[in-house]
Order: sequence, then C-alpha cells, then structure tokens
Amino acid sequence: MNDNDIRPIMEELKKRTKQEEFTLKISTDKVPGLCDSKLGGIPYWDIQKKYPENSHGGKLMLLSQINLEQYDFGELLPKKGMLQFFTGVDDVFGMDFDEQDKQDTFRVIYHEKVNYNTTKEAVMSIGIPSNLDEGMLEYTPVTKEYALEISKTEGYMGESDHRFESLFREIAKEQGIALQEGESLYNLLEDKTYEQMVEEIPNTGHRLLGYPFFTQTDPRQFEEKYSYYDTLLFQLDSDYEDKYGDLVLWGDCGVGNFFINKEDLKNCNFSKILYNWDCC
Repeated sequence: MNDNDIRPIMEELKKRTKQEEFTLKISTDKVPGLCDSKLGGIPYWDIQKKYPENSHGGKLMLLSQINLEQYDFGELLPKKGMLQFFTGVDDVFGMDFDEQDKQDTFRVIYHEKVNYNTTKEAVMSIGIPSNLDEGMLEYTPVTKEYALEISKTEGYMGESDHRFESLFREIAKEQGIALQEGESLYNLLEDKTYEQMVEEIPNTGHRLLGYPFFTQTDPRQFEEKYSYYDTLLFQLDSDYEDKYGDLVLWGDCGVGNFFINKEDLKNCNFSKILYNWDCC
C-alpha cells in the first residue's frame, strides 16, 4: 500500500478519533509560584494531610502539578482544585515494571480545594524531597523547576496507541480494502508510506488528555488488565533547548505517561492509574 491508498483511511480515522487535548509548553523565563502549574520544585501541599510516601516510608517527589483553576479544561477535567503527579526517588523514577498500576512508588493526587495561603516554607518544613536538592537530578527526569503554559488543541489517535491498527483495519475493510491478516501494518505498507503515517500523527510532546506516544510499545497491548486504562491523563516527553540543554530527560530521550479510566476521570477518582515510561 502507498500513500494514495491509505489517505482515505487516515482521514476517516481522524474523524473518528478527534479529541480535545491540552498541550503543555515549558516556560524557561517564568518562575512559578507554589500553587501554579509547573514541573518539579516544591509542590503545593496541605500540611494537615499525610504527604505521599511509598510502602517503606520514603517520601515521593513532585514530577508535575496542574492548577485546574488557572485554565478552562472543558468537561473531562475538574473545574476546581489541583492535580499532582509524584514519582519515587529511585533510578527508575518510581516505575514498577511488574505492577505499573500500583500506586506505591508513584502517586496521582487530586486536591478538591487549594489553600492559596499555604507557604513554601510550611511545605518544606515536613521534609520533602525535591529535584532542586543537591544530588537529586539522577532520580527525576525534570532538571529544574519550570512554569507551564497551557493551550487547547485537537488530537488524533496515532500509530503508538495499541488500538490504532485494529481501527485502521476496520476502516480499510469498510472502504473495500482487504488487508492481509497476520501481517503488521509495518510490513503491509511501503516504508515511506509507513513513515509518513507515523509522522502525520506523532503524539509527541507534553499534554493532558489526547493520545499517547511511546518510544517502544503501549503497555496496554500486552497486559489485559491494563486495557482498563483507556484514557491518557498526562504525558511528559523529553525536552531539550539549545540555550538551556535538557529540560526533561527520561533515560535516553524517552517519554512518560499516566493513564486513567474515562469513567473514573469523570468521577474524579484517581485511585487507579497506570504509569509508564520508556526510552530508546
């Protein structure tokens, strides 16, 4: 198959998978406040609550936080509060390769209310780790504390998503195109056509919602229980700028993803999360 053959299929696939998403851009010239949307640094925290720890009592480190009151995130995300992503202080950034949905060495926290009177000094007084501390950079992909700029866009399912090939085949069949069973799209398409298909919907970058990108494979493809997590909640990609160097670095230029079930998200239930990161 060449590019002319797949063009009608790709157009239909875009129509069926179009989804609102929110892209995140790292701002290197702004200093975020304690309650702002950001990567790294000292997290907002209500010190009356127990800070997230792993099962051995080790405190987790802030990867990112999103102040849901600073932007209109539409219908899927809450209108109020703060959403936070924490990872473990270890050399695999808190990922459990055997139980990727066990919130022990990582955590997703939702605060229904934000106390804007909370101070950085109060949060630091409970003895939390931070990527700003000396010697901590090897335990986190985020190299400094960065403000985030948010914008609404539209996204489409790309080749990285484990559901892409079956949907592609379904649409091809509807359009009278028979694709050989037992062969992957990689083998069925011409090399140039396959590359163009991947590049057309790359799904790289930082985002809330939308569709994921992987440098290797979608973990939901091989573990049936992980199919429960049908919605990308947050993606943080490796990021580099000539002036500043690495802003975010997952291993060898990888990407991190957090997934949730769509109904759980509607109900503001963040107790079940799938966390994955991979690199080349």
